[in-house]
Amino acid sequence: MHAGKGDLAALISDLVSGQLAGAPIREYVLLLQEAVQCGSTDRCGADLVRSARAQMLHVFYSPVRPTRGGTSGNAIVATRPLIDPHAIDLPRVRQPRSALVSRIEIGGLTLFLLDAHLENRVSWLRGGLFSDRARGRQVDALLHAVPGSGAAIVGGDLNTWLGASEPAWKRLAARFPNTIEPTEPTFRDRLTLDHLFYDLPEGWSATQFVTQSRYGSDHHPVIALVVNPSDARRAP
Repeated sequence: MHAGKGDLAALISDLVSGQLAGAPIREYVLLLQEAVQCGSTDRCGADLVRSARAQMLHVFYSPVRPTRGGTSGNAIVATRPLIDPHAIDLPRVRQPRSALVSRIEIGGLTLFLLDAHLENRVSWLRGGLFSDRARGRQVDALLHAVPGSGAAIVGGDLNTWLGASEPAWKRLAARFPNTIEPTEPTFRDRLTLDHLFYDLPEGWSATQFVTQSRYGSDHHPVIALVVNPSDARRAP
């Protein structure tokens, strides 16, 4: 959400109208980072929580740190109720970092969700810009929070400067066997920082793509289309 500057309303509009996926999307989950919630004295634009609830969506927001434009945090926004949503703190290296955990019921199954925002850089004394050690510690914390098996999706801005070559990315991909190795950059047309990881029920499938528009953010959103074949057969 780029410190609240992202145009969430436009992204949702393009999803439900079919502009993004080629067909209208009736149900969706958004895993957001740097979402802003405005306090009474903050100078900020759209409040994510208020905006999502105005659209009758389910939302769970957790603050991470204050900024000049409001309190920045992570958020999960969904068309279905979020079950037992809560935040977990990640090992701190430079700035506070956290992740959100929740579950949703869909297709008669429970799907575990995790929304993460990892460290983007560390000091040269701790390994420098491209060091994976900080993110490696934070990925260990994520894996500890995820069930050892079962349907789950993890997503977020992992700040992987080396993309899928980073050991942190590989450790997550090993836990989530349906993960698709990214091929498109999500930041400044050259870095792949944003990722999705999947452990899907038998017969389910996922495809993913990076949007051409940044929707007001400095990152391009990553969109996953997750298909339950039994629901697809019932659809008109």
